[in-house]
Amino acid sequence: MNSAAPRSPLLLHALRTALAATLTAALTRVFGLEQGYWAVFSAILVMQADFGSSIQASWTRLLGTAAGAALGALAATLAELLLGPGAGALTLAMFAAILLCAVLAGRSENFRLAGVTAAIVICLHEAGGNAFLLGASRFLEVGLGIVVALGVSLAWPSRARVLLRFGAAKGLEGLAGFLAALMDSRMSGQYDRQRVFHQKDLTLRLSLKNRQLLAAARREPGASGEVGRLADLLQTLERMAEHMLGMDHAIEKAPPEGFHRHLPGELSGLGASVQAALLALSGAVAESLSARPPRTDAALTGALARLDHALAATGDKLLELRGERTIAAYDLDEVMHFYSFYHGLRETAREVLALAGRLGA
Repeated sequence: MNSAAPRSPLLLHALRTALAATLTAALTRVFGLEQGYWAVFSAILVMQADFGSSIQASWTRLLGTAAGAALGALAATLAELLLGPGAGALTLAMFAAILLCAVLAGRSENFRLAGVTAAIVICLHEAGGNAFLLGASRFLEVGLGIVVALGVSLAWPSRARVLLRFGAAKGLEGLAGFLAALMDSRMSGQYDRQRVFHQKDLTLRLSLKNRQLLAAARREPGASGEVGRLADLLQTLERMAEHMLGMDHAIEKAPPEGFHRHLPGELSGLGASVQAALLALSGAVAESLSARPPRTDAALTGALARLDHALAATGDKLLELRGERTIAAYDLDEVMHFYSFYHGLRETAREVLALAGRLGA
């Protein structure tokens, strides 16, 4: 997977940011903007690691600047009309404008920068200058930086949906590691709390990051079908994680010696087959979700075949034990622990098989 991943994403982002800032600085000289450094600041601030996030940051920056410029100019003008030029007008204008901007920011994240713009407009007006012209200049400077940043992002793109493919593949790897920790804890009879917590935390962090990338991908133009497939993939990964969390809950307080000892080979084989299939899917998912036809992967095909066999073998063994009434020797609490664990493992296996089918594997 690593060979297919985007190379040096941090370096790419740094180069794009530097290029946007440099172009913006040059354009402020061309247009003769007296405070063009605000345009450069905007270009740096809105340039995100992917195009979808840059669009969202641009909208937030532009809307916040517009609101702050309007409120700052209005507050400065009205305060001066009421109290005349001086410290009193500055104090009243600043208090009123920042109060309104803070209320707006509390209602919507888009207005979190409004207060900064309002304060700048009011301070510059107090130093001498038309408040509304200052507000309009600030808006145009910010707009210039945003346009340049989006232009660079579009010409030299880093697509959120591309990053999301590799994020989903990492998510499958994380699930394999989480399952391995759970299986070892159950089959050994010793719950490895530190290892399980580490893998669980990694899985949940990857899920959150992928959800953020999905939100950014939805804001990018085009390829809505691909984004839909990625959303379906993430939902499947989240269902697998939920099944594994149920397994974790079942084994955390379970006794070391339980009903699982009657089918150790079948359970271990099923767990190992699910892990192998998750890792094989991780290696194939980026290419499978691209515009190219999915490739034939012998390792993946073999892993899925072994998983199908292990799932059937475990079910058959469990039916055999039921027929022998082996489970009658255990109390209800242990029976519930076992079946909660087995249900999570079985449903994870079924999700893997279904996902492979949807990906054309």
